[in-house]
Amino acid sequence: MSKISMFFGIIIILCVLVFGFVFFEPIFTEEVIDIKVTNKEVWSGEKGRYFIFTDKEVFVNENNYYHNNKSNADEIYRLFFAGNTYRVKVVGLYIPFLPRFRNILTIMEKRDVNNPLIKE
Repeated sequence: MSKISMFFGIIIILCVLVFGFVFFEPIFTEEVIDIKVTNKEVWSGEKGRYFIFTDKEVFVNENNYYHNNKSNADEIYRLFFAGNTYRVKVVGLYIPFLPRFRNILTIMEKRDVNNPLIKE
């Protein structure tokens, strides 16, 4: 086999892997997590795009038809308040050194953090 055919074979395999991951990303990366909101901001560059800041990472809340046909960013944004803890369903990968944030799909529940564990 020549070196050119091996080179193109490797390129084709890499393309299949990358595009396969992009296609299946909403399925592979969806998870339910607990977050504590520290701040929230409206992205002024685009309508329907919001940032939710937590104690561990930054999330984006945007209408994205690639992520399970999400179109409720405006409604979800109004439900977040700084200092509250939420159980949310997110999708995507968070890469701290790149502008790549996980998208919040839905709020599963609001957590009460001030309830005592032992009632006297």
